[in-house]
Amino acid sequence: MKSRESAYLRLKRTLNAASDHASLAKGIGPRSRYAPILTAAAVLAGFAGNPALARTNPDTAPAAPVSPQTDAGAQTSDQTAPAPTAASNGDIIVTATRREESLSKVPLSITALTADTLTARVVTKEQDLASLVPGLVVKNGQNQNQLSFTLRGQTLDPFSGASPAVLTYLNEVPFGGGNSATSFYDFSSVQVLKGPQGTLFGRNATGGAVLYTSTLPGKDFGGYLTVRGGMRNTLQVQGAIDIPLITDVLQVRIAGDYQRQDGYVRNRLAGGTLGNTDNKSGRATIVFQPSSDIKNVTVLQYSKFGGNEAASQLYSYYKLGATNNGYALTTTLDTVYGNGFFPGVGDGPPGKGTFPGAVAGYLAYQQTHPYDIYLSYDLPHDADNYFAQNTTTIDLNSATTFKNIFGYQKSYAKTPGILSGSPFASLDLYNSTGAFKGPPGGEVFRNTSLSDEIQIQGQGANGRLKYIIGGFYNYQTREEGIPVIVGGELAAPLGQVLYHTRNTDESKALYAQATYDLSDAVQGLSITAGGRYTWETVGQTPYPDHVFFANFPQERRDLSAPSWNFNLQWQFNSNNQLYFTQRGSFRSGNFNGAVVPYNFVNFFQNEYTHDFEVGYKFNGKIAGKRAHFNIALYDQIVSNAQHSLYAVVAGAPSAFTVNVPEAQVKGVEVDGDIVLVDWLKIGFAGAYTDAKYTKNIVDLSRQTGVAGYKIPFDSYPDAPKVSGSLYADVTLPVSEKIGRAHFRADSFSQTSSYFSNNNNSITPGTQVKGYTTVALRLGIEDIAGSRLSASVYAKNVFNRLYYQAGYVEGNSGGFNTVIVGEPRTVAGEITFKF
Repeated sequence: MKSRESAYLRLKRTLNAASDHASLAKGIGPRSRYAPILTAAAVLAGFAGNPALARTNPDTAPAAPVSPQTDAGAQTSDQTAPAPTAASNGDIIVTATRREESLSKVPLSITALTADTLTARVVTKEQDLASLVPGLVVKNGQNQNQLSFTLRGQTLDPFSGASPAVLTYLNEVPFGGGNSATSFYDFSSVQVLKGPQGTLFGRNATGGAVLYTSTLPGKDFGGYLTVRGGMRNTLQVQGAIDIPLITDVLQVRIAGDYQRQDGYVRNRLAGGTLGNTDNKSGRATIVFQPSSDIKNVTVLQYSKFGGNEAASQLYSYYKLGATNNGYALTTTLDTVYGNGFFPGVGDGPPGKGTFPGAVAGYLAYQQTHPYDIYLSYDLPHDADNYFAQNTTTIDLNSATTFKNIFGYQKSYAKTPGILSGSPFASLDLYNSTGAFKGPPGGEVFRNTSLSDEIQIQGQGANGRLKYIIGGFYNYQTREEGIPVIVGGELAAPLGQVLYHTRNTDESKALYAQATYDLSDAVQGLSITAGGRYTWETVGQTPYPDHVFFANFPQERRDLSAPSWNFNLQWQFNSNNQLYFTQRGSFRSGNFNGAVVPYNFVNFFQNEYTHDFEVGYKFNGKIAGKRAHFNIALYDQIVSNAQHSLYAVVAGAPSAFTVNVPEAQVKGVEVDGDIVLVDWLKIGFAGAYTDAKYTKNIVDLSRQTGVAGYKIPFDSYPDAPKVSGSLYADVTLPVSEKIGRAHFRADSFSQTSSYFSNNNNSITPGTQVKGYTTVALRLGIEDIAGSRLSASVYAKNVFNRLYYQAGYVEGNSGGFNTVIVGEPRTVAGEITFKF
């Protein structure tokens, strides 16, 4: 056993093999738009007499513990889609091109995380991922459970009806959380692909893709159990067990996760805390390999999510009569609750619809008490998710492999909300009658997805040519029931509506990609070219209680577009690579269910993008010290960018998803690490993002019937100019009889950012400050030669106040909200392997 080796040799190999400088981004699944907010709020805007345009914009998991004495990232179980593992030179093996390759040899900007990295960074939920991948934004909607991901400025507006700009995959199957948190545990790998996608992976995406691989069963009986506990009644229990039923033929892995934690925001009006977690999940993985040429993997997973929502809190509002750079602002919140227009609401003792000093008094209180909130009732969260995947791989001959990937997902989520983030019920998610009666009421989402992909991989007789060809099919249905009430605590509410639709999306695609080695002409030079053509059919049907049900037209559109990839790679020696890539992709058009459907003004066109990227990768030694370094420079152009706009037309609410003519995002991404001495490794990662709308005027004349009705897109959301992280990993001089001890320190920083597209016009007050957080972890593995490991860790060590997300509602309700980040958290962890 390796335990008999000297501590020095073991630690030296571990450090040299480690490569956890890479970062992670988990996308948890697409988050649909929540169009209700604005459209209903616009009811109030109309009442307030402000016909200003109302637009709204875009606003777990530690993997299995490290096996005893394994190199960083190494996995003990074989993989159908191999996880990132550490090669002998400290590099990481990835599958971003659907083949196993060293990370330093792949001519693309990729962040790859091993199980060890996830464990060392104590990643237990989606929000933890942002600090692992500078440039990645984990974006909340109206609460912490509604998540989407942004890369290179490519984002998703929560009221658009568009597909996500960054797609997530679980075991190569398109995976969406369905407007809830996801089950993030027992992963053997996470890979983040940056830039336009579509040639090889499932659906098209303009920003990137996040690839998750769950751990497959090993061929020997064994497993692990991890227990975490700490502040705010934190309890997490997760584990897995491998059961080899028939040697080398049939293996099973059973894994599970339970998480419970009290929230860190106190509801001073209704009592209790908000953001409570109560999640359960189980996963069964079956590997059947009847011969050396055939392998079948089946994964079945069920997850149940409870607790309650960490509601947004009031961040800014617009006073009666306010303007911004010549644009009249919507002032609904202040009109109703801040100026005494309605007896019994606004100013008064804390209660439903009242607070000392009315809206101004409450905002002042919120700014000085960021972890307290006054909401009239609790916000329970209820969701579940079913997932099934089957992958069959057949080696047709020594050079050709056939693969079929089937996936199924079904999810449900019910999400209540007090959207003003205050005691003032200017926008709540319930109706006073019908199936969505409340409070607390809530939006209801039901999603299903069925997909299948067939691919053939092969290579030429001389090994110079490698190719992949395939076809992809995906059918999705999405039911959305979104109730909205305005002034719910008034004797007679000012207005209420229900958006209740069923959307369908059928996607079919054919693709091919080939790489040819040109080393006969130039040593280390290769060229890659790939293409894909996608056909989409989208449709929308109203339910009888939908606000626009009367005279609703039959809505269906057939869409299509190409995606492509061209790449030159020069591996001019074993340690150094230069590459150039040019790609193009798109996001399919669709229908916005919160928009008046007549004359198809609720339809928006395809979004198109193309980029240029050059990069350099180094994997070798500097002054005799093992080191890695990667840098990528890119320039991406987006045409017909899909975003949301809401307008109050003739006193009536209207909502639109529009195509902004053009945007451009340029940037630089770097990461690296070096083993300075046998006991110290340091690393860094950073991103510089320059995002702007280059053709930014949107004309709503056709949609509104008002000639010359235009609005500028003047602030780019979810794109901090600079973000970065630093870390140090120290191997402590502890006797081998005690165990292997590590101390790790991580810091993450980002500059200020906007959470609206129109901060300089119709939605000011939507910029949040930058921040820095620090995390520490001290752990001992294989205590006293046993299979027991323990650690203690702290996140946000210096208890910095920051906002992790913003939610723009300024032009619909006259206010904007934010979700406050997690304060200092201290906890401990014990892991037993068997």
